[in-house]
Amino acid sequence: MAATTPPLHDRPERLGLGARLTRGLRDYGLLLRRHRVILFVTMALCLLVALLYILLSTPDYRATASVEVQDVPAGAAGSGVPPRPSTDGIETVMQTQLEVLRSRALAQDVARSLSLVGTPTFFQGMGVSRPKVGAGGQSQRQAEQERVIALLRDHLEVELPGKSRVIRIHFVSADPALSARIANGYADSLIRSDLKRGFQSGVQARRFLLGELDGARRDLERAERELAVYAARNGAPIPPGADMDSASSANSPAGPSGSEIDSRLAQLNSLRAQALADRIAAQKRWESARAASTETLPEVLGNGAMQDLMAQRAQARAELVEERQFRKDAHPQMREARARLAALDDQAQQMANRIRASLRQDYDIARRGEKQIADEIADVEQDAQAARGRSVQMGMYERSVETYRMLHDSLLQRYRDMASQAGFQAGRIQPLDRASPPDSPFSPKVGETMLFAALGGLALGLLLVGARHAFDDAVTSAETLAERVDLPLLGAVPVTGDNPQPSEVFAPIARSLLLASTGGLPRSILVTSAQEGEGKSLTLNALARALAALDKTVLVLDGDMRRPVQHALFRVAPGKGISEVLTGQANAVDAVIATGVPGVSLLPCGAVPPNPTELLATPALDDLLASVRDHYDTILIDAPPILGLGDTPLLATRTQATLMVVEWGRNHHGGLRTAVDRLRRAGGVIIGAILTKQQGRAFDYDYHRGD
Repeated sequence: MAATTPPLHDRPERLGLGARLTRGLRDYGLLLRRHRVILFVTMALCLLVALLYILLSTPDYRATASVEVQDVPAGAAGSGVPPRPSTDGIETVMQTQLEVLRSRALAQDVARSLSLVGTPTFFQGMGVSRPKVGAGGQSQRQAEQERVIALLRDHLEVELPGKSRVIRIHFVSADPALSARIANGYADSLIRSDLKRGFQSGVQARRFLLGELDGARRDLERAERELAVYAARNGAPIPPGADMDSASSANSPAGPSGSEIDSRLAQLNSLRAQALADRIAAQKRWESARAASTETLPEVLGNGAMQDLMAQRAQARAELVEERQFRKDAHPQMREARARLAALDDQAQQMANRIRASLRQDYDIARRGEKQIADEIADVEQDAQAARGRSVQMGMYERSVETYRMLHDSLLQRYRDMASQAGFQAGRIQPLDRASPPDSPFSPKVGETMLFAALGGLALGLLLVGARHAFDDAVTSAETLAERVDLPLLGAVPVTGDNPQPSEVFAPIARSLLLASTGGLPRSILVTSAQEGEGKSLTLNALARALAALDKTVLVLDGDMRRPVQHALFRVAPGKGISEVLTGQANAVDAVIATGVPGVSLLPCGAVPPNPTELLATPALDDLLASVRDHYDTILIDAPPILGLGDTPLLATRTQATLMVVEWGRNHHGGLRTAVDRLRRAGGVIIGAILTKQQGRAFDYDYHRGD
């Protein structure tokens, strides 16, 4: 038979978020109210333990001293205005000081400065016993020293209040005066260690500067020596402060100075200009003389001797012409006149040639003079270039000397400043507040201890309640049933023994079943339990009798095909039953037998099959239910337990309603929730549960029989 939609309260997963939240809070409130005794007892025990701790604990006193960490040492001479450090740098400095406070070295300094080793009052104030004998080959004093250092480090507390530069130093002991003394000792030791580190760093810095100063002095001397040697070798003036001994030892010849070279170069340039002009003029005269006639040369024409010679030649030529008018050429006077003219021509030609040769000689002399001046200018320019190179090199040497001198002077000034500040520089850490003996104990804190005990007891109680709720699913009332599996309670019956129960006890439950659905009594009801031995078969038998007493016709199907018992409860002989009907060996109507109870019929199990699950999974079960449904008001099916078997989910999908039988007070260890969830996932509609066996178990039997 198809399953109907369950009521809203039976399917909480269909509720809205607000409704589920409200219901969960209500269930949780019920759980806490039901287990309030656990909560109260747990809180009371925790408060009692806290009270005993307060009464038995030795009061501890905490004294506090504070120091301030500055950016630069206070009162540092010549410190000027330091750059403001970054936030990360400040945090790094503060954390470094905290680690210094927690260090073993500072604890040793405190123990030594306060003479704590070998003092019985220290161990008494700390509430510990004094070591008697050293362990591991240690002497008693060494053992006491290790114990003192360990106690100092264990009872020291350091604190950074906010983002300030203040460090609070706390020390806790059973003696208030001792706490104040050690807190102040820690502050003093921290200041001393800071001063000591500053002094040591100053000494190391001075040593470092002294080494750098020696190196700078050697570099300066080397640079000055190189400058002096170079100046002496090149004839340059030796700068003040240069090494004169090294300069005198340099025996290289001195070269011309830069000013002399420039003056000579200017003079040669003017001479070269004049020589160039003379050469050009001589070249022009020579070229003119070479191309023109000798008699037409200006030099020839301007020569007095040449003019006289030309006048004599003109006169001789005129006399020859005149004689030729009167005499013949063979006349002795004519020959004498021609000879005298020829002699004058030869003299004129020789003089002209000499004048031309002198022009050529003037040109050659001018050209050679120009070349000589050009060569000398080239030599002077080469000397000038060499002089410029020497000047550049000289400047490099001078700059090197100046650089080393500045470095030397700077290091020397820093060394003098540090030497003058040695012993007068204050530390980075300055005292702020001194510790005084506290008036009231620091621990135990009564209010905080009792509050933590109450909260711890509450948390422990909630944990115990949750653990009990998770691992104990025993049902003893309607509230626990709703809490465990969210099912309504139809009734509780004291089922005992193995015999049928009185139907009068189940009459209220039978009446409630008449209202289990909108159509009244469900046409088919599956009765099952989570585990075996919870009384489901006796409950079904009694329900059948109670429904029959209400004038309802009931068919009981013994669906527990692994361990059928309904025929024994009705005291009838077993015959053919469900096994034969499902295998087609019998008809369902013919297999139904009378039970002797008016209105109650029984369809027994029949032969116990080897594979009940496979048999119940066949469509023949639907045919069986359909064939008998219309003949009875309801069908009660006795199903095997849910856990460990697959029969019940198969039967639940074919019935209209399912009824859970739960043994009163039985702890299923989570099995009850698992069984209900499994049945719901299979599609079964659980209408409620019945609590049974309030006074014991009944009808124990084995469901895992091999045959």
